[in-house]
Amino acid sequence: MRIKLDGRMARGLGVALFGLALAVGQAQPLPPPAAAKAKPAAARAVAPAPAAVVALPERVRELGGIEEYRLPNGLQVLLFPDSTQTTTTVNITYRVGSRHEAPGEYGMAHLLEHMLFKGTERQKDIPGQMAQRGVRFNGTTTVDRTNYFASFNANADTLAFLLDLEADRMANSRVAKADLDTEMTVVRNEFERGENQPFAVLSQRVNAAAFAWHPYGHATIGPRSDIENVPIEKLQAFYKRYYRPDNATLLIAGQFDKAATLALISRHFGALAKPATPVPQPYTVEPAQDGERTVVVRRVGGQPILLASYHVPAITHPDTAPLIVYGLLMSLQPSGQLFKQLVEPKLAVAAGIGGAGGADPGTVSAFAVLPPDADVAKIETQLLDLAEGRGDGRSVKPFDESELARVRDIAVNSYRQQMKNPEALIQQISGLIAAGDWRLLFQLMEDIPKVTLADVERVRAAYFRPANRTLGRYLPADKIERVDIPAAPSLSARLASLQGPPKVEEGEQLEPVPAVLESRTKRATLPSGIALHTLQKQTRGNTVVVQMQLRWGERDATFARNGTGLVGQLMDEGSASYTRQQLQDALIKLRASFNATSYDQGASIFISAERDTLLPALRVAADALRKPLLPQDAFDREIKAAIAGIEASRQEPGVLRQEATRAHYNKARGVNLGHPDYVMSVDERIANLKATTLDDVKRFYADYWSANDAHVSAVGALPDGLAAEIDRLFGDWKKPAAPRYVRHIQQHVAVPPARFDAIARDKANAIVRLHETLPLNSEDPDYPALELAVHIFGGGGLESRLSERVRQKEGLTYGIGASLSAGYWGNAGSFAVQASYAPDKRERVIAVVQEEVARMGTQGVTAAELARAKKDILEGRKQGRADPGALAGGLTSLAERGETWAIAQKRDEALAAVTVEQANAAWRKHIDAKNFIISTAGDFKNP
Repeated sequence: MRIKLDGRMARGLGVALFGLALAVGQAQPLPPPAAAKAKPAAARAVAPAPAAVVALPERVRELGGIEEYRLPNGLQVLLFPDSTQTTTTVNITYRVGSRHEAPGEYGMAHLLEHMLFKGTERQKDIPGQMAQRGVRFNGTTTVDRTNYFASFNANADTLAFLLDLEADRMANSRVAKADLDTEMTVVRNEFERGENQPFAVLSQRVNAAAFAWHPYGHATIGPRSDIENVPIEKLQAFYKRYYRPDNATLLIAGQFDKAATLALISRHFGALAKPATPVPQPYTVEPAQDGERTVVVRRVGGQPILLASYHVPAITHPDTAPLIVYGLLMSLQPSGQLFKQLVEPKLAVAAGIGGAGGADPGTVSAFAVLPPDADVAKIETQLLDLAEGRGDGRSVKPFDESELARVRDIAVNSYRQQMKNPEALIQQISGLIAAGDWRLLFQLMEDIPKVTLADVERVRAAYFRPANRTLGRYLPADKIERVDIPAAPSLSARLASLQGPPKVEEGEQLEPVPAVLESRTKRATLPSGIALHTLQKQTRGNTVVVQMQLRWGERDATFARNGTGLVGQLMDEGSASYTRQQLQDALIKLRASFNATSYDQGASIFISAERDTLLPALRVAADALRKPLLPQDAFDREIKAAIAGIEASRQEPGVLRQEATRAHYNKARGVNLGHPDYVMSVDERIANLKATTLDDVKRFYADYWSANDAHVSAVGALPDGLAAEIDRLFGDWKKPAAPRYVRHIQQHVAVPPARFDAIARDKANAIVRLHETLPLNSEDPDYPALELAVHIFGGGGLESRLSERVRQKEGLTYGIGASLSAGYWGNAGSFAVQASYAPDKRERVIAVVQEEVARMGTQGVTAAELARAKKDILEGRKQGRADPGALAGGLTSLAERGETWAIAQKRDEALAAVTVEQANAAWRKHIDAKNFIISTAGDFKNP
């Protein structure tokens, strides 16, 4: 269970309050393409900086801790310094997206995003340079903007490198035909992956019907024909037209020296010339819709989905705030009318309303995901009646002030969460830059608490009307009705009276290395026997994260019990002291979240709050954990949703591939149905769910759930009295008759090699998995060396051997990677390679992977590859230890193993000490292509 905006409470929402999809058709984050060797084709030579000192950026304003500057060439600079952070994020946003494309060039902005990772004449291997410095990087494209961002452990040299890189590729990127030829197939594979997702396909088709003229109707990734055929000359011209300083915003957040950073910005960006011609701007205006529009998509697999889109103003319009509030009022669980009328009675699996305009008027959408046996026509009528405010008063009820107050509280909590994390905040700001102005985030923060119920009803009546709707069928109308979308007022007038938002409490800078973490860690056994491990750290916003781990029983006995995982799922349905709504409201007021996950031999409970609210939040959590209602209607709803999800997955490639291989694994392991290691079929999983009753769930809770064997980890701005409160709340939660916890030690079982090919009809994208079982655990002397070798082979992102060959050189896939699995106990390890590709490339993909496996064995890794992999893994571990949630999980793991942070330091040192000879020996000892179980799934024409 998770009660917070970005968790289960937001299931069914098309938009989270400050995670706005700021424009229709927004693309998902893309792993950036890597550099490939090519001759420069579209680079614009920029003269080196003159000998004279370039003027520093001019300060424009400060708001909410964010400082705005401007260079003479038009580059906008936003700085969000936070000396307590241990990381830095650099983001550059260009105001160009798919709405700037012309016919025949759709998808070009996104394709160009990929191409900008191919390098410049000075920076020929961008992914490699990033990996050497331990930088996590990415890029995204939407209808309104393109951005590139990188995050790293704070380091002045790395920051200087990134600023130099971004200035260089703004003007001198290599946009060459040779690179386009290979990257085009990568993007095409990404397009095919999207075509496998029913909701994404339906959304794109509805969007295309909703916009007759405006480019928001075109998917950001573009159609296959344009991806395959766009001329390099047009891509080069597009780059020259929009990649310029007066069309960009540079954002830097986290730990950095402000004065030194401003000087670097002047040095690297100040010499870039502002073109004489202004940035061209689209001018198409979508006319008012003149009647209902419909579209039907029929695909193999999936489950019924209804999606109704309504035109709304640009996000700069004052109606955006009441539209956001309306979406939350309709969608929140359990109070929202869509949840109560559709999901709660099990007519739909999920439902919600969300969306917003972008730089131009966009859409807000109502949707419902239905079970396979649903009465689609009936539920469609109910969905539209609810969204458009029609009904007899019983189904569509007026909102009340308590519901509005709840949404306001969520808005304040969401804002605080954003301000606690500067790196996440600048990602939100990046989208608002393209919509008009970064300050819109704070304008929305001021507008939302002022929204009244009258405002909500006004925008529903204005925009949620049949004539403004695009759905799934055509219906003739008795009269013509048009909804004119008002123009947004002057942005300067909108922002003239904007006041600075309140700032959250600052945190401390704490070096996330094992020795420092150990100095802050305290370990104790409470009088009740509960183990408590704490790590004091002054966090931004006084955040505290608590993890409680409960353990019980023996594996075979608990596995035989049905519904073990459902106990945690039902924890948010109320308790002896709280209804579900009261439980949710209590946590919202406390700025807290509570999540319980249960399994056969235990449960994990996560609680996040702030220093002054943690103890009350623990009391709420204790009531939910110790006195849950476990109601029948919620149980029925969860079972129905789970069965619907499994049924809908029958034709998905991943499920079909597993169905083809499971008998082979079961036979090798010598297990049958009823054994914990047996891999169940789709039908067996459904049968198991159908056989589970609420009495099973309640009996399991009564027999096992307790704090007999409990460990609590807490990290952050810890309040006084934490230990005493934990012991008071949970110390007497004992069940003497409950079976004690016995750890199951998983042992290696060799699974013989085999080949399986499953047919997944009507799927544009195919998948492959090459898998080998290994007698290995994480404490094996070979493990550090093998971990590094696998990282070099396929685990290190775009610079890995697999990605370089299969994606960069041959353009066969958008995504490929290798992974090593090895737990602490036992020795049931494994190695796997997974990839997606066009179905007709199946045999070539398999052959190339096997060739690369053989090459690793014969040629081995190089010293440069090994050094880069060490840097990447160790920097990743360090970044992970900076997060309070990850630290709480780390404390729990150390406690479970009886270890201190010193062992983490030893593991880091062991990895850093691995030699080239050791890495090569570990690979040759453990990885053998002759042992692979190869399985594929796709729409293969000649199986």
